[in-house]
Order: sequence, then C-alpha cells, then structure tokens
Amino acid sequence: MSKITSFFSLFKLTVPFIILTTSSISTAATTEESVFGYHPAGIFEDGYQNNGYEDAEFIGIKWTRQATPAYWSIVQPDIEKEEYDFEFHDEQWGSVPVSISIMGDLAPGKDRTVENSWQPIDEDAYVAFVKTTVERYDGDGIDDMPGLKNPIKYWQVCNEFGDSDWSDFADLQRITYLAIKEACSECYVLFAGIQSLSYDYMPRFEEKYGPVIKELNGKYLDIIDFHWYEEGNGGYKLKDNTSGNDILDYIRNYFTESGFSENIPIWSTEMGTYSGEPEGLPYQTEHEQAIDNFKRYIYGLSRGISKIFQSYGLMEGWHDEDTIFDHTGLIYEGKNSDDLGLGVKKLGYYSYKKMTEMLTNANFSTLEMVHDGTQSDLVYVFKVEKENEPLYIAWWDYFDDPTYSSRARKRVNINGFDGRYVTITKVVPDFEYGKEVDDYHSAFTVNTRRVQRGNVRISLDETPIFITISNN
Repeated sequence: MSKITSFFSLFKLTVPFIILTTSSISTAATTEESVFGYHPAGIFEDGYQNNGYEDAEFIGIKWTRQATPAYWSIVQPDIEKEEYDFEFHDEQWGSVPVSISIMGDLAPGKDRTVENSWQPIDEDAYVAFVKTTVERYDGDGIDDMPGLKNPIKYWQVCNEFGDSDWSDFADLQRITYLAIKEACSECYVLFAGIQSLSYDYMPRFEEKYGPVIKELNGKYLDIIDFHWYEEGNGGYKLKDNTSGNDILDYIRNYFTESGFSENIPIWSTEMGTYSGEPEGLPYQTEHEQAIDNFKRYIYGLSRGISKIFQSYGLMEGWHDEDTIFDHTGLIYEGKNSDDLGLGVKKLGYYSYKKMTEMLTNANFSTLEMVHDGTQSDLVYVFKVEKENEPLYIAWWDYFDDPTYSSRARKRVNINGFDGRYVTITKVVPDFEYGKEVDDYHSAFTVNTRRVQRGNVRISLDETPIFITISNN
C-alpha cells in the first residue's frame, strides 16, 4: 500500500451533461443479481448480541463469501474412505438466510497436493470430493444437504494462489472446473482471487498469474476475481502505485489476449480500506474509510465490475495482531488499537446502508461516469437509472488538491436537470464516529435546491452526495 498522503484544492466548475430517456427496464433485481456483497457477512463473536446475519440484512448486503472454504483435507480426513464430514460447512452455509446469496470456495487443503505443486495427491479422490460437495449444496434435490434452503451456484477454486512458487495452478483450476460442472452444469466457477499487488503490479502479475492464465487458454473459468485494498486517499481508483497504470484495464486485456471473452464478468470478492492505525500504516478516520469504500463501489461498478464484496469481515478482526485486516470491518470487535468496543458501529456501517438503500432497484447496466475527475477540478459525477428516473452521485477528491484546507468547499454548477428541484443527500453521517449516531434516519444531511433553467449550483465538501430530481 502507498503511504503517500495527499491534499487538495478548491476550484469552480461547470459540469455539462444531458438527461437521457431510456425505455422501461425491469428493476426488480433478485438477490443473485445484486452487486452488494461482503466477505464474510456473517458475525460469530462471543459476547455480541446480534451474531449471525442481522446486521448484514439491516445494511443491505446481498452476497456473502464466508471465511472457511470447503477444504478437502477437512471434509474428507481419510482419502482411503469415501466418507465426508460436512457438519461445519452445513452450519456455515446453512445458516445464511435466503435473502443473501452465497459464493462458496473449494480447495485441497493442507498436505493434499504433490510437493511443490497444486496437483492433488489423488486426483480421483479430489474430484469425488468436489462433486460430492457441489452436489450437496446445489439445491437440485439430489443428495442435497438436509433442509437446504439457500443453494450455492457460484464456486471459487481456492482463495488466492499468488503467494506460492508453484506454477501449475491451471491444472487444479481445470480439474476442479470440470468436476463442478459435472455435478452442477448451471453452476459458475470463479478463478482464484488475484492479489492486491499495489506496487509494480504488471511485472508481479505477469510473474505470478501470467503463466497460469495463458495455460488456461480461454477455458475452465466463468468469472475473474481480483482483490484490492489500499489506503483511503484515492485507493479506489485501481491504480498501480508504482507506474500509475490502470490495473482493471490491464487485467481485462490480459485475459482477453489469453483467449478469454472480452465480456467475461469480473468480480472483486475482497475490496476495502481501513480505519484506525494498523501496524505499519498511517492513521485513517472512520470518515475516510466510509467515503473510500463508497467510492470503490460506485467507481468500480461504473468501470464494469459486476459485483463487489467489501472485506475483511463485517465485524473486523482477522488474527487480532493489529494488521490491516483487523481494522477493515464496519463493526468494532473490541480487541485491537483504536477500537471503540465490541459491537460499536463505524460510520461506514451507516453509509453502506445508505448506499444500498438509495441504489435499491437501480439498473447498474446504465451506471456511467459523466465527469471523470481527471481534470484540475477533481470532481467525479455519475448517473444511473433507478425506476426509469436518473439518480446522480458526485464527489470531490479533495485529498488530491495540494491547496486544500480543512472545511474548504468545491462549488459546482451542474446543468441538464429536467425538474424543479433536486434533493442532495450526503453519503456519510456528519459525525466523527459512528457511535454518535442515535437514529439512522436522521443521521444524514439532506438539502433541497431549486433548479434554475436546468442548472443547479452545488457545494461539495469531503463527503460524496446523492442527487435526486423532483417536481415538488
């Protein structure tokens, strides 16, 4: 992660754009179609009163990637016996409510691959394990988990593989993909997540992932997955900190040049930043975390990412060693530095709910960036159709302006509004900490502006805004 702290300036700007008329599109998205995920969404912490998925459902999370893959070494302790123990995974996945879709992981596990290789020590036994596992959770009525209500149709082969020096992951991907498809032809298979290589991205990607992607040659995966963390001062922009190159374009082009369809979906099942001061990283406020995570969704989705899973953990806490992953959640665990106590919600908890609330029934295929912020104004404006009406999102990247001073404002003239009024809603509550929020419904600043000849003058501060249009 970059440790550069940037500051930003104040400019006046007129942003022209045109309100487009689109044909009627159904906006009744199913849970599976939702873009909002978390890794993991479930909370299981001693002493917390709302363990389970109550918080996830409250803030609008619709996908979960739970913490523990189905490891072959755990599910089938003795490969000489065709006996499987699914007790843990039945609980892990069986407890997820039907309002939240599940992405499952499969992996060989400890000591189940040939030395210095991803090749299973017994390919036939591994294939049988994969098919049995997928069959148990696919919901087709054949050998399903007893009482299964929430089938799993999306499976990932391992979490990440870039830390190993073994170059034959393509074979494991192929073997697992074919086994999954044989058990469940309508299931989808994700590539192992590409790590958050924030510096020297291209050469490190080429070294770790290039040979595997080329060997797959356009086959054996349905969805690309990449992971991306970074600090909150622009980390959402998906840039290599060394070269400044765009990593999303690079990933997409690399797969296309390696034989994959240019339309293959790209997900990010680990995306996020932190609050507090993890070991080795600069301090970030709850507010900085909240606004950056919001920008990751809007910017990433506008760039063609299909789904984003914020990570790690709705309730923070990894190994409780004060690393970044012990600071990335939206609910404090009560164990690490800068922690305000078990169960205390951060500002990002409430901003996540506001995001999903405002974007319910939005048609994300229409999401576009109408002003890209790369000019000296540093302002981003997005538009998305929601129930056949335009919804706008805007922010100012104040931290990139070297003349920025605290509480400065960016005055923006936006024209093209077809209505009498706009309502402006801040994405993050105007508090220093989430613990200060007593009532979610009154926590957000909301203002109304009159439209003058299609034009509205807006003053932006550090917090992104939603802009909706009305005639009364």
